[in-house]
Amino acid sequence: MFYENTWVRTAGIILFLAIFIFFMSLSIVDNSSHQLIKILTEKSFPFEIVLLEGVPGLSKPERERIHDVRYNVAGLGMYLLTGVNISDARTYFLSYYAPPEQGLPWVGWSYYPNDPEMEGPILEMLDNPFYSEPTPITSEDDIVVGVYHTHNAESYVGAGGKEREDPGENGDVVKVGKALVDELNRLGIRAIHSDQINDAVYTESYDNSFTVAQNMLKENPTIRILLDIHRDGVPPQVGKSVVKIGDKETAKILIVLGQNNPTWENNNSVANNIIQVAENKYSGFFYNKIRYASEARYNQHLTNGAILLEVGSQLNTTEEAMNTVQPLAEVLKEYLER
Repeated sequence: MFYENTWVRTAGIILFLAIFIFFMSLSIVDNSSHQLIKILTEKSFPFEIVLLEGVPGLSKPERERIHDVRYNVAGLGMYLLTGVNISDARTYFLSYYAPPEQGLPWVGWSYYPNDPEMEGPILEMLDNPFYSEPTPITSEDDIVVGVYHTHNAESYVGAGGKEREDPGENGDVVKVGKALVDELNRLGIRAIHSDQINDAVYTESYDNSFTVAQNMLKENPTIRILLDIHRDGVPPQVGKSVVKIGDKETAKILIVLGQNNPTWENNNSVANNIIQVAENKYSGFFYNKIRYASEARYNQHLTNGAILLEVGSQLNTTEEAMNTVQPLAEVLKEYLER
């Protein structure tokens, strides 16, 4: 029995190393290895602990620590190599990360059957009955920014608290959205906010937010930017990201775009222009690299300028997230007034 267990452990370690080397090679081929190596170096990837399995003389606390580290390493490795975060269900269901062109095609192919993301392939503009062409702005009272939340319960744990509020409750991201709309209106940019809860049943989130976004556009056809505000979910080993704006530690913002949409290039153009404005005003405020999801839409087929914003991650503090409001409003104002 001892030799059998030892053989199984040895085989498992060899398999782990083989998979790691394979994906490391894949990341080099698709030119993403620099990010992988950077994080592994910064986080002091504990190879020696990963390999410590069945070593005699380890006390129970040591064995528990090794078990915890190996679990965390497995989660971090999966996140870096496939984009699937075991602590963020979105990465399972909505092709949150675009898989490499010739690899990992199974990532994110599981959808909730009733989700509007699944109404079928859209090949041409005429096949998209949901698209709303923005109408001309004729008055200073016309709404030009709409903000809603597909995952209302998302919150921040950087200063304690929960990553997600209980089902049916609004979390910190809703506070960020409301404060952003208030600041935009203060700056003279007419904006509206929906705090309607869409994720009381998580797998129905996009069913519900689809309707919210669609109604927002029908009632305010002059909307030029439609924001679905979230916070990212990352393994704790990755760590939070902040940028200093003035004297405030501020969460970084990431843009996510779905590509299963015949007009996704329009959203991509808007997103890149916003990033350019942000970089000129507040260098490092936005991630320069947009995250693309090849098999998802995120309601972005509804209009031009529909964008998903990740305001920090669960590891940031609520204060760091709220510190994004003023600079983000200024960036959006400058973009809209160009």
